[in-house]
Order: sequence, then C-alpha cells, then structure tokens
Amino acid sequence: MFSENDINNGGLPIYLEALVSNAQTELYPGCKKMSRLSFIIQLLHIKVYNKLSDKAMDMMLKLMKSSFPNGETLPCSYYEARKMLRDLGLGYECIPACKYDCVLFWKENSCLDSCPTCGTSRWKTDDGNSKKIPQKILRYFPLTPRLQRLFMSIKTREKMVWHKENRIDDDYMRHPADSAAWKDFDNEFPRFASDPRNVRLALAADGFNPFGNLSTTYSMWAVILTPLNLPPWDCMKEPFLMLSLLISGPNSPGKDIDVYLQPLIEELKGMCIDGAETFDVSTRKNFQMHASILWTINDFPAYGDLSGWSTKGYMACPLCNERTYSQRLRSKLCYMRHRRYLPKDHAWRRSKKFNGKREHSE
Repeated sequence: MFSENDINNGGLPIYLEALVSNAQTELYPGCKKMSRLSFIIQLLHIKVYNKLSDKAMDMMLKLMKSSFPNGETLPCSYYEARKMLRDLGLGYECIPACKYDCVLFWKENSCLDSCPTCGTSRWKTDDGNSKKIPQKILRYFPLTPRLQRLFMSIKTREKMVWHKENRIDDDYMRHPADSAAWKDFDNEFPRFASDPRNVRLALAADGFNPFGNLSTTYSMWAVILTPLNLPPWDCMKEPFLMLSLLISGPNSPGKDIDVYLQPLIEELKGMCIDGAETFDVSTRKNFQMHASILWTINDFPAYGDLSGWSTKGYMACPLCNERTYSQRLRSKLCYMRHRRYLPKDHAWRRSKKFNGKREHSE
C-alpha cells in the first residue's frame, strides 16, 4: 500500500498529510477551541442523531458561513462535508441487489437490467424518462482501510498487539486468546500466528427497525466486525465496532444473506491469503497484514441464516444434529430429555416426576 518513499519525516504516509492539515486548520481566524475537521464531524453527528434533512444541513451551513468571521473554513454544502469524510476513508459502496435477494448486480452482473435468476427488473421505475432507482441496495463499507488505520496511531497499534505482549497467560480465561479455539487456530496456521499484528475478527449480524416504530414491519440488516486482538475492555467499545454491510429492507434476507456477504467474503479471502501492505507507526515500516474471522456472534435465528442450518423443526440443534430429541405438541415442537446432560448418578435421572420415565440415555 505504501512504499518507504511515501512516508514523510514524521513517520506519516504522505497521502494523510492533507487530512492532518485539515485537522489543524482553524474554523475561523483565532478559533482555538475547535478545528475545521472536528466541527464538521460534530455537525454531521448532530444531523444523523436528530434526523435532519440534507436541505436543512445546506441551509444551516449557508447561515453559518454568513455569520462566522471572515476567513471561515466551513464547507459550502452538505455534499462537501460528506466528501471530506470519504477522504478519511469513511465512504461506502452502493451495490444494487435483486428485489427477491437472488443476486447482487455486481461484477459479472453489474451491467444487467434484470435478475438472471428470477427475471425481476433491477429498477423500481424504468420508463426511460425518470432517474433509475434500484429495487434494493447493499451498502458495503470496505474493511481493509479501517484495519490499516489501527496501525497508524501509536495508541491503537499498542492495543492491537496487547494479546501477545501484555496478556497474562495462565489458567484463567480473560480474553479470546485464552480459549482453545484461538490456540487451535495458531497451531493450524503458524505463519498467521507468527505476527501478533495479524487480525482476528468476530462477525455479528442482526436485523433492526431503522424507524423505531414497532407498528412498521421493516427490517434492515447490519453486519458488524470487531478486532479481537484488542484488550477485553476495548474490543466491544463503539469506536472498534466496524459496520461492514448494511442490507436494506423491507424484509429480512433470511438464508439468502450469503448473497449479500459476497463482497465481504471476497475481501476477507484476500486479506487471509495475500494480506494487505500496511504502515506500522511504531517501526515506521510496512508489513503484510492478514486477517481472519474466528467467531460469529448472533442470536439463534441469525445463527441459522449465517450457517445454513435450519434452527427450526425436529433437528433444530446444530450440535446434536440427528440426536436432537424433539416432540410434537398441538401447535409447536418441544425439545425434551435435557436430563441426559446430568451426571449418570444424578438423582433427577431416576425421577419419574417429569414425564413418568427415567432418563438412561447419554
């Protein structure tokens, strides 16, 4: 990503110099409390938090520019403010999708006007006169630049290697690195484990109603990643929760979520096999950063969507599989015989009070 010639004397990639300059630019001559960048970020936060329209933001910026002292550095419009965030690497890619979740109009399908599977039109309106609007959109937030930025700050860089350099390795489980799964992964892929800067990720997915109205049946799905290299008191904090996919509604993608995971999976495969050249601020040199998903975090229905296992019906348990003990009641299935998990000499195994039978199975 960067060569040594791309690093200035301060150890910072040259392409970031403009952003640093932006962060040090005064909001107006003599303003010491807030920089241009910090003011714009807070203003955009207010817009999102209070659900202000784009037009309202344009009007507010116009009023501020006319009210602030001469020499102010405010953007002229909401579009210019958003463009600054894109330069920070906070942009995203809009990928049209089939209305019925069949395919993404991406890569080999990017030029198609109808779904190759079901034949449904890609567009809401296609009369040739109005602007074409996709039936459904996937918003994809690239992961690699955000992981690279974690190593461009000395504070976050130290946190990313905490699991190797500062973690106490004893018989207590305080961090995912203490788990058997983490250690098995290290044994299976020693080359990955040899560099503590390589990133282990957890993936979480769930649906939510963006309108906050329970009477409106609208489900938008988010896929979020978090680096597990971080200390346990940081890895679940908001600044390190990285939104990767935002799947528009109104319906849940269900088991077709794998269609929407394609861009993320392709990026992760590249990160795992080839890696990404990344600047390390502590050494002022580049290294090849690799990343891999170790765990998923989700509720049981979302587990079924991500894994492809049916979490309903007679064999709903993905661990017991065919050994799932289920019984059909009048209007639902009931999963029985949990006493088999008790020790063989437990008194409850011999009791007939539950269903009139003793429990002898293992």
